[in-house]
Amino acid sequence: TYLYTGLPPGPINIPSKKSIDAVLYPDSNKYIYMCAKADFSGRHAFETNLDDHNRNAAAFRRELNKRQIFR
Repeated sequence: TYLYTGLPPGPINIPSKKSIDAVLYPDSNKYIYMCAKADFSGRHAFETNLDDHNRNAAAFRRELNKRQIFR
């Protein structure tokens, strides 16, 4: 994308059928909060209430500080 001014000449990525189906037919759930997991697995913790979300966010911030990634 750095070789051309403006938009790239073709698609950057083509989503899989599974990804498209997930957008068109999402799972039904009551999750309204999402936070990266403190174990740095690349996964996320989903919660239905703010208290649990804040607990996950605090754990993630503690791990960032421990690894000196963010202060």
